[in-house]
Amino acid sequence: MPLIAGIDEAGRGPVIGPMVVCGVSVSEKKHRKIKSMGLKDSKLLTPKKREEFAVKIKEVCEYELVVVSPERIDSRADDETNLNELEVECFSNILRALRPAVAYVDACDVNAERFGINVKKGLDFELDIVSRHNADRDYPVVSAASILAKVHRDALVQEICESIGEDVGSGYSHDPITREFLRGYYKKNKCMPPFVRKSWKTTTAIINDCLQARLFQFD
Repeated sequence: MPLIAGIDEAGRGPVIGPMVVCGVSVSEKKHRKIKSMGLKDSKLLTPKKREEFAVKIKEVCEYELVVVSPERIDSRADDETNLNELEVECFSNILRALRPAVAYVDACDVNAERFGINVKKGLDFELDIVSRHNADRDYPVVSAASILAKVHRDALVQEICESIGEDVGSGYSHDPITREFLRGYYKKNKCMPPFVRKSWKTTTAIINDCLQARLFQFD
């Protein structure tokens, strides 16, 4: 029976932690179950609701996860194009594992059609790709992938907190807990931990602020 897949990522933008790309696949019959769940883009759901949905999704779908480390992101973060290419590779890898007949993907490229074409170039089999912006909002099978990706990334960030015995917040630059953690860690250790994206402007700005503050102390 032909499989239908959806792919999305969580954590492209944060300064702390990995990016997680998830693909789910279902038969046409189970696709109807996905549509009836009332799924939404993971960003529009509470953590508790995401966890509840994740259990139900895993009961219905096959899924694949790719975890992209901060180091790998830093190596490709010279510009937006390189990050887009990294996502293309991850999406293609997931599709090769799932091998669906149709795939709905949430495009990170400003040109959604181009993103789908580039993903398809990395495949060794034929399929139809529907590449759209806001696909996680408009296609339940992509919402399912978005939810699993977000739940897995949140769990990995929680593991970071537990491993160092400190709260790093959500990992996003706008989170005051995250910014305060980065500032405190750098002041104490004179470096950033391995789970931080060194190429991010937030990281550079916090390091520069700390160095500037030290200079003023010695004036």
